[in-house]
Amino acid sequence: MRLSKSTLYLIAVVTALFSMNVNAQDFTLKQAQDYAVEHYYESVNAGLDIQKSKAKIWETTALGLPQVEVGGSYRFAADLEFDFDLSQGIPPGQDFIAVFAADNITRGSAQVNQLLFDGSYVVGLMAAKKFHEFSKAGKEKTDNDVRSMVASSYYLVLVADENLEVLNGSFNALNQSITESSALVEQGFIEETELDQLELMKSDLESSIQSAQQTKDVSLKMLKLNMGMNLDNTLNLSDSLNTIVEQINLQALLAKKFDQSNNPDLRVMEIQRDLLALDLKRYKWQRLPTIASFYQAQGTAYQFDWDWLKDATWFDQHNVGLSVSMPIWSSGKQTTIIKQAKLELTKMENNLIHAQKAMSIQYTNALNNLSTKSINFDNAKRSLKIANKIYTRTQVKHKEGLASSFELSQMKNQVLQTQGKYIQSLFNLLNAKAELDKLKKQ
Repeated sequence: MRLSKSTLYLIAVVTALFSMNVNAQDFTLKQAQDYAVEHYYESVNAGLDIQKSKAKIWETTALGLPQVEVGGSYRFAADLEFDFDLSQGIPPGQDFIAVFAADNITRGSAQVNQLLFDGSYVVGLMAAKKFHEFSKAGKEKTDNDVRSMVASSYYLVLVADENLEVLNGSFNALNQSITESSALVEQGFIEETELDQLELMKSDLESSIQSAQQTKDVSLKMLKLNMGMNLDNTLNLSDSLNTIVEQINLQALLAKKFDQSNNPDLRVMEIQRDLLALDLKRYKWQRLPTIASFYQAQGTAYQFDWDWLKDATWFDQHNVGLSVSMPIWSSGKQTTIIKQAKLELTKMENNLIHAQKAMSIQYTNALNNLSTKSINFDNAKRSLKIANKIYTRTQVKHKEGLASSFELSQMKNQVLQTQGKYIQSLFNLLNAKAELDKLKKQ
């Protein structure tokens, strides 16, 4: 069956649309943040660090488990000379002579070592588990940073889109004024210079729109990059600016007490302090004795001819033992090391106390900054509304011949400047929110 050209064209269009949308994804801010935690390279590497720390725990644990070693050797004594008469072979019961007279010697051994007690090992095992906890806290800190970064990028795209929409709205309104002014010029009510003034303004506005579009495109690519998404994929933002701004509840934030325990930066510092405390403990426990046991089995074969293990005389040896070692005197070296470890721990504790105080101040500043940016945004929003109202009135006067195009141009520039302040205040408000959310680990 042959398909018509129109049918083939329809199939091609549907296929193209499907291929364009197969990689299209809609993301709310939270979904974008969750996606980034799973795919952004820093979060992925932090997850690998957790796996690495798990392996480190087993590596440290294995040091205290039985260690088995096997070995072997072969030796040929080329110039060995003895006075024994072995022409008739080794006399019965005189196998020991082979130990002195054989010139082919093969030896094999196996040894099992078991650590019974070592202060460094005990503390090392505790430190390995604490390091695993440190890796998890590091992953949490990285994820929190990534979420904040994605939030800022997400807000930037929304603001860029809002800016583009505002500029397009101004462009459409200006186009309407140009159309109306053109009719007035044809009728001789206004001079052509006034129309040229509006055309000049339109040209400047077109440049602003082009720049805003480029800003939006770059912002969208940065968001994809920060999410760990393929740059060729289509990304749609589900959350709106109005929804995000309306969710900012200053009264609730002001009434809520800051809980530092939820901050991953402080949590990382706390675990670093714990690791230094374990380091100090390790140095102290190195003064305790180290006790280990071992078992060794060894077999040695003595041969007069190069005939691998045939007619060999074997001698077996089995050893079981216990070893104990303990440092007695190091001329003050160990005491100095312990003192340095104590000082490092004290420094870390001081840093942690300072960081806790600084974090409280930072949270207060972030809260005040959000409050200020919210007031600025409300003022900018109100100013934009007034500027648009003035421009609308000037448009009416211009139609009636009571206002010149120069006045209309001035009012339009005032609107554009007010729009710029509005967009900037909106972006500042959202950045202040992202900063506060990062401290609160939202």
